[in-house]
Amino acid sequence: MSDVTHILSQIESGDPSAAEQLLPLAYDELRNLAAAKMAQEAPGQALAIMDHPNIAKVLEAGATESGRPYFVMELVRGIPITDFCDQNSLTTRERLDTSRARLMGPSTRPRRT
Repeated sequence: MSDVTHILSQIESGDPSAAEQLLPLAYDELRNLAAAKMAQEAPGQALAIMDHPNIAKVLEAGATESGRPYFVMELVRGIPITDFCDQNSLTTRERLDTSRARLMGPSTRPRRT
């Protein structure tokens, strides 16, 4: 049984601390998905896509002396995504879907049924 499957089983059985174990694993996986998606794109394509009125502007992009890429974006005021999830009483699954949608873009936004 994978770590995630085990933690989900704990959540289903009512263990309140299980969600705290799941979120770091989920965020690591989301970062990996985002990195894999960006690796498939042509250099600069990701930054070009971010030129949209509903997305924070990219102010600077480059690489550090050690070669690590970076970009600087404008500050967009708003509530943290975790606060949004808390205020809307989202389930663990809805929180993961919401976070994934933020990272992967509009085509993957979750729909409430």
